[in-house]
Amino acid sequence: MNHGIGDLTAQAPRTFGKALLYGRRALALLCPTCGKTQLFHPWKNVKSLSSWFTPNDGCPYCGYAFEREPGYFLLAIWGVNYGVVALGGMALYFVLRYWTEWSPQLIFCLTVLPAPLLSILLARHAKSFFLAMDHFCDPHVRHKRKRENIE
Repeated sequence: MNHGIGDLTAQAPRTFGKALLYGRRALALLCPTCGKTQLFHPWKNVKSLSSWFTPNDGCPYCGYAFEREPGYFLLAIWGVNYGVVALGGMALYFVLRYWTEWSPQLIFCLTVLPAPLLSILLARHAKSFFLAMDHFCDPHVRHKRKRENIE
């Protein structure tokens, strides 16, 4: 495993540039540490809904574990994914109510009916942004262990 580039990026001070770097990697669904490995299987290789939502085990280049414990991504799904879909739908509803003469029932259908599909489509990015945010705020760096001679 390469412990060079990823560890240096993680140990660097938190700056706006570093946040943008992690944001770009999250948008591309890449490892937040090194940016070399995809967090998820490509959509062409997805065989079930479960494999759509499940990230890979970790990055083979830098050793960063994508899911550290059961329930790690609960906040990503509830807070980020559902929050973006619900707040986006509500904002769109009020914008359409203000700027159009459409009926409230039509606007409601246009903003609520696509929400479950949008939630499924955005779940990967919600997990990716959560992982990048977590790594930015609390970098999980693997340190090389020193071998101790036991005599």
